[in-house]
Amino acid sequence: MKIINNTMSVTVIVFAGVLVTGCQMMPSHAPENIPAISDALDNSALPGNNAADITPPPEVAAALLPPLRAELPDVLPDLVPRFDISVNASHAREFFMSLVKGTSLNMVVHPDVTGTISIALRDVSIEDVLSTTRDVYGYRYRLNGNTYQVYPARIRTQIFTVDYLDAVRKGSSRTNVSSGQVSNTVGSAASPGSTAGGTSGSSDVSGSMVSTESVSSFWGDLQESLKMIIGEEGGRKVMVHPQSGVIVVHALPEELRNVGEFLQTIENAAHRLVILEAKVIEVTLNDKFQSGINWNALFEIGSDKSILFGHSGGGSIFDTGASALAGTTVPLVRGTQVTGFDTNAFGGVFTIDANLKDFNALIELLKTQGDVQVLSSPRISTVNNQKAVIKVGQDEFFVTDVETETDTVSATVSNTSVDVTLTPFFSGVALDVIPQISDDNSVILHIHPAISEVTEKIKSISTSSTNQLSIPLALSTIRETDTVIRADSGQVVVLGGLMKNAMRDEEARTPLFGDVPVVGNMFRHNRSVASKSELVILLRPVVINSNRQWNGQLRKTADSFRNLRTDTRQEVPHVP
Repeated sequence: MKIINNTMSVTVIVFAGVLVTGCQMMPSHAPENIPAISDALDNSALPGNNAADITPPPEVAAALLPPLRAELPDVLPDLVPRFDISVNASHAREFFMSLVKGTSLNMVVHPDVTGTISIALRDVSIEDVLSTTRDVYGYRYRLNGNTYQVYPARIRTQIFTVDYLDAVRKGSSRTNVSSGQVSNTVGSAASPGSTAGGTSGSSDVSGSMVSTESVSSFWGDLQESLKMIIGEEGGRKVMVHPQSGVIVVHALPEELRNVGEFLQTIENAAHRLVILEAKVIEVTLNDKFQSGINWNALFEIGSDKSILFGHSGGGSIFDTGASALAGTTVPLVRGTQVTGFDTNAFGGVFTIDANLKDFNALIELLKTQGDVQVLSSPRISTVNNQKAVIKVGQDEFFVTDVETETDTVSATVSNTSVDVTLTPFFSGVALDVIPQISDDNSVILHIHPAISEVTEKIKSISTSSTNQLSIPLALSTIRETDTVIRADSGQVVVLGGLMKNAMRDEEARTPLFGDVPVVGNMFRHNRSVASKSELVILLRPVVINSNRQWNGQLRKTADSFRNLRTDTRQEVPHVP
């Protein structure tokens, strides 16, 4: 009786929506869902939650056959002769024929077997020697009864497996700052026997632009790379089946070894995982810091911390056109002047790289210079060199095109029809990132955060001498940056310098007298107050190298939901 024990491994998959936490308000029914989410995260983070740790029921264990026990002698005779061998540049034919001397085995060598062999092995059998020469030199062999047959090195077929997604992903991000006017060329087509005419306009545009394109075609690029390794001569072929992750290669043994090493390196690099935590913070500056956040004052004077000051998002400084963090490390020592950091030729945003490990510590430091409001706290995980996008906000439709058509019914009557085109405008926080994870756990990130705020503005357009059309147009305020930075795993990177001026109306009143009805208006007045705010983006990449680190991140997420559940219970009163 043969018993097959099939153990199913249950894997808890936490969707990206669980890992992404925003700044949105919880609905009234949130307390019913949060406990279930917290329990699922707690169970998935348990270190022993895998199929190998599952113990079968007692009745199943009792039904299993006990292991067979056989009385074996203390010392078994070694029926296969073993020996030491060492040769240097020996002719292949003579080498193989010498292996069976003094044994009862036979050896037949193909006439095309040529070349020399250098080898030094200890305590091996004939089978071990032939297997080694096959792997190293490519000589094939076959055992037929008690006769070994050796054939020359020829193309072999080997199957490899690579686990990766079968998909082609394309992404693009663009940051464009331009001003001026563009006029297109308008002309007419030429007909036979005539001359084409037209007018040419002028173009006057200034500004800066950063555009990043990413195309991820893993299997197509992999197949081209394998063809470059083995070539296509002499029957060498590469067949890739992305749906099953199977790669079939026809090549010489040495080339197959190179392919195996290449695929192992590629798979290890492609499977690296990084979790990117971000916080988008709005700091309303105090009166003492109207010129911006004083980063040097945030850190303890005389400590070993340092900040990388620089400029990013401006003119292209790489061949790819992407901007990068430029600057020099400035030690925070009393009396040290922060000068001499690099800037781009035009455009861009002030950037710093602070050597910190904790979000909360930096947020508390920012509170010393103004009122801090966390706009969003996105958290996303992605693999090596794959674009990830977070979008938190809403789309509102606004009029972007109006076409009017007038039909004349009579000399005094006409009908006017209006055709309106609506376009969605996004208002909220968007973040896209492409990570490149190195062997030393450092991460090079292409980051494009954008914070947009769209309001409605009514515009009146005259459609005729007697009619006016009021159109709700979109007034969009955007603060964004596009940069390439490098950070260690767990290091907090700070992007700052995105400032905004705002006007708000306040009511000032005299205490007590301003609250008196009727006459209280004499002791109240409205005033407009100007304020400055700076947008700060905190980023921390965390490279995941083991299941233990992943479980730690799950426990951290579970703690966040647990704290959220506690806060929600305090905010929502119990109704008997």
